[in-house]
Amino acid sequence: MRSRGTALSAASRLKGKYTVNPVTSCWEWNRSRSSQGRYPTIGLPGSGKPEYAYRIAWSEANGPIPIKPCPDGSWRWEIHHVCFNKLCVNPKHLKLVTNKEHTAAHNARRAAMRLAKAA
Repeated sequence: MRSRGTALSAASRLKGKYTVNPVTSCWEWNRSRSSQGRYPTIGLPGSGKPEYAYRIAWSEANGPIPIKPCPDGSWRWEIHHVCFNKLCVNPKHLKLVTNKEHTAAHNARRAAMRLAKAA
C-alpha cells in the first residue's frame, strides 16, 4: 500500500517505531498517539491527518479494510486487538471483526474481569 505522494510503503513507515515485547510478542508502539493518548497514530504524507498505526499494520498484512456492508448488520468493520493491548501493531494480534463482534469481545472480557475481581 503506497501513500499518495511518497515512495515509502506504510510498512516501512511503521518500522522502528515500536518495540517487541519478548513476553507477549506485542509490537508496542512508542511514537505518537491519538488525542486521548490511547491508540497509536502515524501521519501519512498527503493525507493531512493521522491514521491509526494498527489499521495500517493490518492492511499491510491482509489488504484493505473492507468498505462493504457487514454480514451481521453492523455499521462498520473494525480491527480488534486479540491481545487487548491498544498499543500493539503486530498484525498477528489484530483481527478484522464487525462492530457487533468487537463490542461482544470487549463485553465478555469486562465480565470475566469482574468475575475475577469478585473471586
